[in-house]
Amino acid sequence: MILKRNHKILALIFLLVLLVRIYFIFQTQYFDNSGYLVKRYTENILETGKPVLFDQLSYNGRETLYSPLWHYILAFFSLFLGDTAFKLVPSIFMSLLVFVIYSLSKRIIDNDELAFFIALMSGFIPIIFVNTLISISIYSLVIPLMFYLLYLFMDIDDKNVIKFVVLSFFLSLLHPVSMLFSLSLLVYYIICSSENLEINNLKKEVMIFNFISTFFIQFLIYKKAFLEYGIGVIWNNVPAQIISNYFNFDILNLLYNAGALTLIFGLIGIIYGVIRKKDKILLLSGLAFSTLILLWLRLIELKIGLMFLGISLVIASAFTLNLFLNYLEKTKIPYYRLSFIFIVLSLIVLSLAVPSFVFASRYVEENVPSDYEILIFNWIKENSLPDITVLSPLGKGHYISGIAGKRTVIDDNFLLAPETTERYNDVERIYQTSSEFEALELIQKYNIDYIFIPIDTELKYGKIKWIDDENCFKGIFFGTPKVYQVIC
Repeated sequence: MILKRNHKILALIFLLVLLVRIYFIFQTQYFDNSGYLVKRYTENILETGKPVLFDQLSYNGRETLYSPLWHYILAFFSLFLGDTAFKLVPSIFMSLLVFVIYSLSKRIIDNDELAFFIALMSGFIPIIFVNTLISISIYSLVIPLMFYLLYLFMDIDDKNVIKFVVLSFFLSLLHPVSMLFSLSLLVYYIICSSENLEINNLKKEVMIFNFISTFFIQFLIYKKAFLEYGIGVIWNNVPAQIISNYFNFDILNLLYNAGALTLIFGLIGIIYGVIRKKDKILLLSGLAFSTLILLWLRLIELKIGLMFLGISLVIASAFTLNLFLNYLEKTKIPYYRLSFIFIVLSLIVLSLAVPSFVFASRYVEENVPSDYEILIFNWIKENSLPDITVLSPLGKGHYISGIAGKRTVIDDNFLLAPETTERYNDVERIYQTSSEFEALELIQKYNIDYIFIPIDTELKYGKIKWIDDENCFKGIFFGTPKVYQVIC
């Protein structure tokens, strides 16, 4: 009877998280910039059955390097759901996290009610809620899978070792962030060794298997990138001008994106668990510490690190909350216990759910193309030659290739892209230079046929004066954004 009750409550939490996500994702029929890259690669699989190995549209044509497993998964569901799969499937995968977090919390604290509450919290961590809404993000599957592996590893035995091996292999094929999981197990091993805590042989064996297989698979998939960039592959060939934005880490970012209350309770839980040598907290701290180290050394993209760190802190906060509740029980003053629970619930709603909703509304509004932009992209698609090149700022590149179906000068798919630092600098120079001669020189360098000028570019650099030369540039659209055709 208890199991049935638990299943019903978890199902309700799952549905609540899913319905809230659906509410936001269906406020628009469009995706953000990165979502159109995923959509385009998935549609290529639906049309040809093969992944995009050479992208004709990105950077005027370039070789690509990535694992296509996520795109094949989306393509499979698209056969039944059509384009709805791009919105619905990632949200379902992401909402499944509540089951995983509940199970993890139960193993740490053995308190049903508190585990339900922690599961609900995990569905509304701002950094995760916002960044997996309209981007068709692979992390919608990676995050629940990685924490399920953590759950399996906590009390691994002969019954679930095969499941752990298969899923860890699957995670390695899915995304390079699988290396973070391997590093977290390594940090866990180091912590246990330093505290003279025994790790059973089965755990040691699966740790060795995971570490070797993960890094071997990553080398096989990304061998060319390793050979070309060496250790620099960590920075993903990001242009030097913006690399600090990708890897910059500070405490304010953590407070803003993971929730202040989560940060406080989570850190207390990890510190106290390490001091008391709680094995399950030590395992969780392995993931938290390895993520913090990578963030501090700027070896992992900020938003990715914050997503994994945010969930780790939410789970660890269960340990802290349980300690407080047990303490209040000993006081034999139920009134204070109820008041504490009410205050904590209210503060968590303020620090997690409210920011998630506010940030999500803003993100959906600001990070999808407007109807006017869609009209422009469709006009370019239907009224220009197939092999033209459209200049756009970095953050609009996948709109050009994904909606207009035209070649771009630059986009944020940097790995193996040619001369990203030089291209980024050249694109910025075109938009900000006052010299028509310099602009034309760069336009010819990249064979640019159309120039796309969004409003944020004009706000950043001011009006482009040389674009008014009617002998060289023909105005097509004059609103926000503007489009000009190069005719000289």
